[in-house]
Amino acid sequence: MRFKNKRCLVYGMGTSGRSAIKLLTTLGAHVFFYDDDISYAGQVGFVRHIEKERFDYCILSPGVKIRNNQNLSILKEKNTKIISELDLGYLFCKGKIIAITGTNGKTTTAMLTARILKEKGLDVVLCGNIGVPLTSVCLERGKIFVCEVSSFQLEGSTIFKCQEGAILNILPDHLDRHGTMQAYVEAKQKLVDFSKKKVVLNLDDENSKKLISSKKCLYFSKKTLKKGVFIKNNAIFYNKKRILGLENVKLLGEKNLENVLASVALTYDFKISPSQYLKAISTFQPAPHRMEIVGNFKGALLVDDSKATNVASTINALSAFKDKNIILLLGGRGKDISYDEIFKYPLKLAVCFGEEGEKIFASALGCEAVCFAHFEEAVFYALEKMEENDVVLLSPACSSFDEFSSYAERGEKFKELILEFLSGK
Repeated sequence: MRFKNKRCLVYGMGTSGRSAIKLLTTLGAHVFFYDDDISYAGQVGFVRHIEKERFDYCILSPGVKIRNNQNLSILKEKNTKIISELDLGYLFCKGKIIAITGTNGKTTTAMLTARILKEKGLDVVLCGNIGVPLTSVCLERGKIFVCEVSSFQLEGSTIFKCQEGAILNILPDHLDRHGTMQAYVEAKQKLVDFSKKKVVLNLDDENSKKLISSKKCLYFSKKTLKKGVFIKNNAIFYNKKRILGLENVKLLGEKNLENVLASVALTYDFKISPSQYLKAISTFQPAPHRMEIVGNFKGALLVDDSKATNVASTINALSAFKDKNIILLLGGRGKDISYDEIFKYPLKLAVCFGEEGEKIFASALGCEAVCFAHFEEAVFYALEKMEENDVVLLSPACSSFDEFSSYAERGEKFKELILEFLSGK
């Protein structure tokens, strides 16, 4: 595709949209933009009436809802070619792309994959949904782009391709955006077709397992396999080759163990040695707010898992503390998902909060539970109730957008409230 002198509309002014505008300008396109937030209307280049304009291309930001979007229907009627920001970045990418998706674990797996490749001495760029749009780095030459991709990005993509891809898991999430679980699965499974050389699939995940379809699939599992990446005799194997012992995996929880397996599967073809795997994996630290231990007070553990914005992620967090008494902080803005599965786990106390607090509280059958309107009240109550051998776990199963701008802001507030509480003790 050529964009020079073409009329291009960038739809959505988030980080990805702004990055797309910069790339298109570099390419010599005539760039306009639109956003559903009318506060942008006064800026130069903003298109007030899409129906009155003609564009050659529309570049779609991942934050724009596609389902029942009248503006997109108008653009299609005018024969505007609609592609995603991810598509645009791919078209001008000067290196190999490794793409990683999944309901949970995308960021950790992308970071660990990049860490392993860097240990080999390769030139790696970490990008995508992790906060660095592909369009902002795609023109860099001779690099390996480890790209985290979300269902929002995949939903609007039609021409994106990667050398290797991974689908870590597919569990209920973002149903408020996609409408049905089937639509969500269809967005994720696009990565199978987008992967040119190899696609890594999780045999321990029911929805990922259903995607088995071609010889390019490489599987990973916590169970022993005849072929693939798996666990045997307390060690990680690739086919018959031992990679490293599980004692060297410092990350908490079975979900993180799956992330490690996926990273090994994605990187093995780069001729990574066992010593390089050992150094990269044993020293790896996940991003903040992902099962992050933030304190230990009188024998009680304080854990920030604010990134757990769906039920599956919260359940994974619970499984990491089976021998502990768990005080679980749950709440925020919901995604049209049931919380019943959470309460199959034995909890000492469920502390619910936020917009979704009352719905979660109503699901807490057979479990002691309380409900607060606001996050701060809930955190202080949980801290007041903690005792020796407890885990106070912030793993909300909801987005943060009722009180906070992001899960990171919520996690930082959690840490701030802990410091305030402990300073008074």
